[in-house]
Amino acid sequence: MIGLLGLNHKSAPIEVRERFVFCEEDIKRFIPLLKLNGVSGAIVLSTCNRTEIYYEMNEFLVPLCASDIENLLFTFRKVDKEVRKYFYHKENKAVATHLFHVGSGLDSMALGEYQIVGQIKTAIQISKINKLISCGLSKLFDDALKAGKQVRTGTALNKGAVSISYAGVELASRRLHHLNTHPVLLVGAGQTSELTIQNLIKKSCSLFTIVNRTREKAGELAEKYHAKVGEMDQLSELLYLNDIVITSTASKKPLFDVEMVKEAMIKRAGKPLFFLDLSVPRNVAVEVGNIEHVHVYDVDALNQVIENNLEKRKGEILMAQEMIEASVAEFMIWFNIRALAPTFKTISTSFQEASKNVLDGIIKNKEVEEYEKALEYGELIAKKLIGMMIENIKSVTDNGSNREYTTVVNQLFAQN
Repeated sequence: MIGLLGLNHKSAPIEVRERFVFCEEDIKRFIPLLKLNGVSGAIVLSTCNRTEIYYEMNEFLVPLCASDIENLLFTFRKVDKEVRKYFYHKENKAVATHLFHVGSGLDSMALGEYQIVGQIKTAIQISKINKLISCGLSKLFDDALKAGKQVRTGTALNKGAVSISYAGVELASRRLHHLNTHPVLLVGAGQTSELTIQNLIKKSCSLFTIVNRTREKAGELAEKYHAKVGEMDQLSELLYLNDIVITSTASKKPLFDVEMVKEAMIKRAGKPLFFLDLSVPRNVAVEVGNIEHVHVYDVDALNQVIENNLEKRKGEILMAQEMIEASVAEFMIWFNIRALAPTFKTISTSFQEASKNVLDGIIKNKEVEEYEKALEYGELIAKKLIGMMIENIKSVTDNGSNREYTTVVNQLFAQN
């Protein structure tokens, strides 16, 4: 079976989601814990809007139940089990349907956004490199990417689609008059920061300073967009010089605390300071928002901008869902038949061996040519019987989708 344990922007607020963000090192430590408990492979998809653990195990053995997976996660993260209410669980077809929606941008906060494609590819790559993936999950994720591509090329869902960075810039332009006159500090030099700069440029903004832990990366981005480069140890001073601060880093601890911001606000003489925190975990301490003339917005504050955009593209959703439904059905045929693969292999091997053994017993002292001809006929008969039996099994089990019958058939033909 394939299973999913996850939470996202629909099921959990940011203060919960940020506690379950996984970096590559976290994945390398956590998935082996699942494999020790019978899971054959797992992929963790962790973004600012979701953390989802996809796993595969042999359902015909004694699989872990959903609560077992939860308990392993909560112990790993050292969190209270009260957070259980924010998580969802899915199995088999429901997992495929959910992931295909995710890969198509239908389950994103920003409907139709493309950034999720790169995030899915990264999740696959991490599991492959660390040998944590399974055959079923590899096929599932590959098909999800194909379904996403089909939706994006076959519908207008991604036309006019927004990204988190676009929504953030839109929010800033609504909150600040003459956006292009305000100097902007960008902390982080990844894809989100670059998309943010591009969206700011469309608003005629040009006063940028970029800070990143790796100065070289900040320099490359700054050169590309004619921006200045700052240093991480200059953040306090840079708060004084910039009116807008946009963060998008992987830091697990806040980069801006109350003391630092209060000090900057004294120098600013009460001039408003606007924080747009696109990071999960958040880069700006929650308490900073209580400081007078300081305005802090995190990714969950972008909902209104995104919902306005959603209304414009509702007509494309139904078409996308129909495409996804067909792709899921195709995947499930493969997945269900795969559950019968050991039985089909046993039947094929057993019939072919039986045919040869019988012929070996009957034709001991015959000519080589006569023996080979008899062996050929025996193989043809065996293949005919194998084909008939496999078709009957497919029919009885509804191509493997009737798990109760599939279990009985697999037990019947199990090799000791």
